[in-house]
Amino acid sequence: MAASLLKEQARGIKDWSVAHRRCIHMNPELSLHEENTSSYCKAVMRELGYTINDSWGYGFTADLDAPNPDAKRFAIRCDMDALPLTELNRHDFVSKTPGAAHMCGHDAHMTIAMTAARLIAESRDAMKRHVRLLFQPSEELPPGGAKGMIEQGCLDGVDEVYGLHNDPITPVGTIRTRVGPLTAAADRFSLKIEGVGCHAAKPQEGLDPIIAASGLVMEWQTLVARRIDPIHAAVLSVTRFHAGTTFNIIPDSAELVGTVRTFFEADRQLIEALMRASLTGLEARGYRCELDYMRGYDSIVNHGIGVERVGKAASAVLGEENVSTATDPAGWGEDFAFYLQQRPGAFYFLGSGNSAKGITEPLHSARFDIDEDCLPLGAAIMAELILGDVD
Repeated sequence: MAASLLKEQARGIKDWSVAHRRCIHMNPELSLHEENTSSYCKAVMRELGYTINDSWGYGFTADLDAPNPDAKRFAIRCDMDALPLTELNRHDFVSKTPGAAHMCGHDAHMTIAMTAARLIAESRDAMKRHVRLLFQPSEELPPGGAKGMIEQGCLDGVDEVYGLHNDPITPVGTIRTRVGPLTAAADRFSLKIEGVGCHAAKPQEGLDPIIAASGLVMEWQTLVARRIDPIHAAVLSVTRFHAGTTFNIIPDSAELVGTVRTFFEADRQLIEALMRASLTGLEARGYRCELDYMRGYDSIVNHGIGVERVGKAASAVLGEENVSTATDPAGWGEDFAFYLQQRPGAFYFLGSGNSAKGITEPLHSARFDIDEDCLPLGAAIMAELILGDVD
């Protein structure tokens, strides 16, 4: 099927897509609680003729086979959970669930997956590949749902795996991706420094943890600048510093909390090692230090063949001039990384912003929104991966 026809078919069912997106948007569910969302998507996929199998948590897979039994099977992943915040938009389909809202666009991701599934099912005789849709829970809550679904076999029999994330800073009608690291490894840390509290007028009688913690904040900021290769992007940010209760007491302890973002495993390991090494001098001076370094999602590392296929599919749908396959990587984390550690494939950013319509709020903003024109475009690209000539 010509990609131009596929795009027109997707646009022809845009009202169907928008209705599903808005229904899901109004009824968000937080990570590990996506029961109704999962049931809703299952019902749609069953009606389209897909074979459903339950997976980790409220996750599930949906399969449809091509006429050729020897065809490869491509997986398409979408995430289902919402964020724990209150939506501040004023349109007529805002979240009806207090303290939960799809402010990361997972409602759009599910809709794109279901729309692509409909396009594929309606052209089943033209399928060049088998397809499996992965409806994944708990992307927003580490350790995430990807590992659990993988452990329960969601990639069994799958040859390649693909996914997308809407991006409101990228104009609708365009996509961005790249070979190699696309998102960061997203780690977090907390450090408790115990000293000896005393009266603020007699600091010599104590061991001030605020001085120790302040020194670490300054020292840690130099790690990226002086120990990481300048051509490798990395971030170490202290985002919380807590100590003390009043003006005239030097406290017993201080706490630092923050995040580390890296794109290369060697940099990730080095930063953690250097953070730990920086504590030895404090401990020699009598402080007690407890560093909890928590690894988050790994960096998404796209495969060359996957980016090539996405580039061909997206160029056929959007036009080559609207496809970037050499974008800069993003500093946020995504557990799609774990799928690409198991199978070839790629992840890409789908433009969902439109400054002319005032749709520019970033992901995780309480006023985040998408240009719904991205729904048929994203669906057509995903369907093209199954129906088109992307080899």
